[in-house]
Amino acid sequence: MENQEKEIWNNLRTFGVEIEFIAPNNCSTTEAEMNHILFEISPFCLSVSRASYSDCDSTKWRLKPDQSLSSYGNGYAMELVSPVLQGVNGVQQLQHMLKALEKIGSRVNKSCGLHVHVGVSDWKIKEFRNLFKRYIKFESAIDSVMPNSRRGRNNEYCIPVLGITRLKQSFEAIDDCRSARQISSLLRTRYTKLNIKSFWKHGTVEFRHHSGTTDVEKIMNWLKFCLTMCQAADQHRAIKVKEDDNRLDYTDKIALMLKGLSKVKNSLVDNDVRKYFIKRRRQLCTS
Repeated sequence: MENQEKEIWNNLRTFGVEIEFIAPNNCSTTEAEMNHILFEISPFCLSVSRASYSDCDSTKWRLKPDQSLSSYGNGYAMELVSPVLQGVNGVQQLQHMLKALEKIGSRVNKSCGLHVHVGVSDWKIKEFRNLFKRYIKFESAIDSVMPNSRRGRNNEYCIPVLGITRLKQSFEAIDDCRSARQISSLLRTRYTKLNIKSFWKHGTVEFRHHSGTTDVEKIMNWLKFCLTMCQAADQHRAIKVKEDDNRLDYTDKIALMLKGLSKVKNSLVDNDVRKYFIKRRRQLCTS
């Protein structure tokens, strides 16, 4: 990681990840295996602790059983939940945890997801409006870099943010909201691709769109995207749509979205990130 990128990471918001996966062994054995690996590879004195699904201790890495997943009779469904992370130190912790998951033989299937939280406890309605309008405009483009299991309404745990066909109508609905609570009421459920309901529990917005993965490259590129989306909202960058724009009109506009994000101050969406997502869209849309 170059010095300039390190400086950007250290000046961005806090984040957290929830990694759903299938382990070959039960929670107790997985905990012991991961801690043994972390002792050998990590200079941070990292460890992971078993926790109940309802545990909310955001100061440590936790390994939880996850009954929303299916192992299809082959392995144990779990979720690895991070503490609040920030900057280069947080990135390195995450990378070491992913290495440990790789070494224990973890895998994912279509029931798994990757959830990224970004800390926004200081946000007011203007920032929320900005983020949700940008996400709604490009939601179909983001769908195009996801497998079919995370597109449209194909997954009950990450449904479209609003699902209104006309973008102008969606923007008007967001602009009519005078508080984050009103946006939350508009969305109705927390199982949207971009979830605001985590704000009152964790002080975050939650990006639920991504498919399950333990792959470092996939997770790092998605994390950079999520943090930069919030950077754009912080800077109140304009989002415009035409009167007759349809939400599906932007399905092939991933390059346009990424170009806009690359212009954000302290953007993590550089040429490498743009190339990664454009290549991923090409692979997923032709496979």
